[in-house]
Amino acid sequence: MALAAGAAGAASSIALGLLLKAQTGGGEPLMAVFPILLVVCLGWGAIAGWVSLIAGVVGAWYFYLGRQFSFVVGEEDVRALAVALVVGVLIIGVCLLLRSCIVSLQASNAASLLLATGLADRGRELDNLNAELTLALSDKSSAVEALSLTEAQFRTSFEAAAVGKVQAEPHTGRIIRANRAFAEMLGYEPQELEGRDGWEFTPVEDRAEESAAYRLVLEGRQAVYLREKRYLRRDGTTIWGRVSATITRSPQSGAPLLAIAVIENIDHRYKAEAELVAAKAELEGILADRDATILQRNLLLREVYHRVKNNLQIIDGLLIMQGRRIADPDAKAAIASLRGRIYALGLVHQQLMGSHDLETFDIAPFLNDLSANILEGGAARNVVLSVRAPPLSVGLDFALPLGLIVTELITNSLKHAFPSGQGNLEVILERLADGAIVLVVADDGRHVEAKDTADGTGSLGMTIITGLAKQLGGKLTINTSQGTRSELRIAAPSLT
Repeated sequence: MALAAGAAGAASSIALGLLLKAQTGGGEPLMAVFPILLVVCLGWGAIAGWVSLIAGVVGAWYFYLGRQFSFVVGEEDVRALAVALVVGVLIIGVCLLLRSCIVSLQASNAASLLLATGLADRGRELDNLNAELTLALSDKSSAVEALSLTEAQFRTSFEAAAVGKVQAEPHTGRIIRANRAFAEMLGYEPQELEGRDGWEFTPVEDRAEESAAYRLVLEGRQAVYLREKRYLRRDGTTIWGRVSATITRSPQSGAPLLAIAVIENIDHRYKAEAELVAAKAELEGILADRDATILQRNLLLREVYHRVKNNLQIIDGLLIMQGRRIADPDAKAAIASLRGRIYALGLVHQQLMGSHDLETFDIAPFLNDLSANILEGGAARNVVLSVRAPPLSVGLDFALPLGLIVTELITNSLKHAFPSGQGNLEVILERLADGAIVLVVADDGRHVEAKDTADGTGSLGMTIITGLAKQLGGKLTINTSQGTRSELRIAAPSLT
């Protein structure tokens, strides 16, 4: 392709030269090869240019000079050929340089285009990165604001807490931060505690035990350091606190990073508990003394009741001896009545001596024993006795007058109601709905003599009955329409 282009260029040069020679009739037609050479060289390269130059020179030799080529060259020819060759070589060189520049320029343009394309892509990437960076910076700003808010909230919560709070270096125990509640608990300002060894506020005698307990948490063998311990105050006194401490660890290595403790002031509670324990011990001592005193009192009461009963039995024995020496029937009857009253008194003390509290006893078995004893000591042997009484706890002040009243009423019925020695006798004790007590002593006998009355004008027995009824705050009524029914209504007994 380059050779054909060169030949075409040479032919064009020769044709142009001939045309110029014909028109001008002389000159330098060989110079016509140069523009052709320039065009060919620029368009088709150096090889085409050289072919065009050489062919043009040879053709010009033959056609322009008007003779055949010969190795014998004249001076004028040499000069013309030399000029043509030099100019041609320069043209080819210039063409090569221009072509090189064009190629470089094209390469540069291509590179520039590629660079522009790359810059555009890079620009888009930078825009995207810038957008992502802007978003990241916005998120970071939000995170910083959130962190600042959290830090502010933490500081507020830390400083304003009602309980003591401490942050410390986990290995050495050096205090990093302490709030006012803990500082005031120990008698310091918060800044005075910063940098100090936390263990110096634990009494020396307690440090070994407390340090061993804290070591379990530091080594991860226990989750929380939870203790009730003593703290040393500035003035040297101790104060009790309840501490709960945990260790913050590195998420990667698990190494301890920070010790956080919450300390509650329990000094008042602890001292109150200590005082309560002491008071309890003192109370137990008092109760023990009281129990001993009560036991001693009970022993004395039992002894008193026993001696009173024995003394009454002695008196009863003396009355029996005295009755055997008396011939007067009235006197014997009086002594028998007196013995019944003494038995009633002795039976009350016997009941009290056998009770669990030595103060009260059940009135029902007391009435059974008392009535049976009076009937057994009376002259009537065929009288049927019936006693009905609910369980009722009574004391000495109620039982004595009630027992004497029953004794007098039963004795009166046995004395006057059963001349034939036969009949029925009832002793009834009832509790009414309003709490009042009703005592009834009734017989179905026919009295052959005038009976004692309830107005205090009768015998000694009736005088005793009316007096004792008033002592109990009761009201006595006697009905003699069918037998004799004596009814005493009294208030419920007070055990206080």
